[in-house]
Amino acid sequence: MLGDGLAPRALCGGNGAPWRGPVTRRGPAMSIYLVTGASSGIGREMAKQLAGDGHTVYAVARRKEALDELAKEAGGRVVPFVCNVTYRDAVHSICLALPTLPDYVILNAGIGRFEPSRGFDFRIHEDTFATNYFGAIHFVDELLPKFIERKSGTFVAVSSLAARRGLPRIAAYGASKAALTWAFESMRAQYSKHGVGFVTVHPGFVDTPMTTGQKGMMFLWPVQRAARHILKRLHKGALDISFPLGMRLITGLLRLLPARLHLALAKRI
Repeated sequence: MLGDGLAPRALCGGNGAPWRGPVTRRGPAMSIYLVTGASSGIGREMAKQLAGDGHTVYAVARRKEALDELAKEAGGRVVPFVCNVTYRDAVHSICLALPTLPDYVILNAGIGRFEPSRGFDFRIHEDTFATNYFGAIHFVDELLPKFIERKSGTFVAVSSLAARRGLPRIAAYGASKAALTWAFESMRAQYSKHGVGFVTVHPGFVDTPMTTGQKGMMFLWPVQRAARHILKRLHKGALDISFPLGMRLITGLLRLLPARLHLALAKRI
């Protein structure tokens, strides 16, 4: 399955000029980041790298033990917040408790489950959208008005190259990521005039607990490389970060195929 380090279920208890890239009030060495899904996978690795680079990180995840370990490793630059992002009230409480309004909000929390070959499991769709889509939108709902008032701030959605075209047994996962991408692209155009940025990230296969033991992981990237690539492109002002190149080309081609040819190929997967 393509995506951000899909951790086990996630995860929490200006001047007004048009926006053209990530916005921060402090500069590279003093930014504050909020990262969801920070207990494992890409989220954890981004939090570690950001803290190592001197940033302050508000690490959000469901598992307290994993967050405490991350905070200990980071030497005081990671502030842990235990929270399940599927609960709007929990996200509201976390946002009220933040010591300072962050500059970047990296919405990485996500889950992914293969669907049954026969039959239909509604619960998979419900749970997947609750985390992958609404788990991100809850933070936008809470923090966007404050970013608009401040005239700066950047939301980063970790979507997936799987959002490019439908494939068997990942209908819920792909649809949730496609919805997230569409929403962020729409809000990017809507709120850029307020100084607020919306960045989309579309990883391919990344070596995380979710992909361990799975076959057919083409162009698999180590999690450290994936996290560093995302942060490097983010700090250079990228609006969309899609990688690796091989999977970008493959999924781009899938988007161009006529429906019947796509069906013929997808049935073989």
